[in-house]
Amino acid sequence: MNYFDKENKIIEWFQNVEPSSVYFPIETNELVSVFESIHDEEKWKCWINNSRKSDPPPDFYCNELRLMMDVMRVDDHAYKNKKGKLINPTNARESRMQKELQESGILDLFPNVKNVICNAVTDLPTEQDHNFKFYKNNFTRVIDEHKRKIDFYKQNHPEFKIIFFICDESSAYFEIAENVKPNIKKGEIAQGRPHIHFLDRQFLQVLVHSEIDYLIWYAPYKMINLEGGNVYDMPRAAIYDCSQMDFECLEYDNNRLVSAEE
Repeated sequence: MNYFDKENKIIEWFQNVEPSSVYFPIETNELVSVFESIHDEEKWKCWINNSRKSDPPPDFYCNELRLMMDVMRVDDHAYKNKKGKLINPTNARESRMQKELQESGILDLFPNVKNVICNAVTDLPTEQDHNFKFYKNNFTRVIDEHKRKIDFYKQNHPEFKIIFFICDESSAYFEIAENVKPNIKKGEIAQGRPHIHFLDRQFLQVLVHSEIDYLIWYAPYKMINLEGGNVYDMPRAAIYDCSQMDFECLEYDNNRLVSAEE
């Protein structure tokens, strides 16, 4: 089983994010309260874990706050083949590695180690392993699939507000300058601007005019190596009130967006 297949593990990781690395496009007391109820381990105790396969959706709910939350994963590896089947070589390899590790008995030698994450490498060329087209299509597909379940959520928890929690496992991207050729080779330095995913209009428009009340966009792996050994490290999470999405967004040329990961 893939480590992040368990929704509660995703929340545990999110709770380790420094508050200074959380971005609010429009900050309100209500939105901060929603964030703290999930991020603060003590306040999180009021939430009910409803994420077992036999449980009706959504994954978590809090009677005290009249909130419910569904957790979903997005990456830049998954794609649909010609037959319409969803393929994700990286997740498949990671799951095999997790299984092999468990069956080997090695983990029994370290009983105090709770969390082990396998960094799967597919050996595919970078553009085939992950790319911006996969990322955008996967983001839209996952959000739309969960939006179609909202009526079911409301039947199970009437009058509760809905939180979508996205665990974004994609790498960072940057938009290369117009004078740079798209086929950048490993180790090369290229001029461009970072892809600020949480302000990208084409991603956020998937959320507009939906029945989603709040969005938590958690992206733990987005870092860009800069010239001189410096690192451009983006916020680990962005928190939105979906009724207040009238802040300034950014536009990008998708054909010039390349992964910052070698």
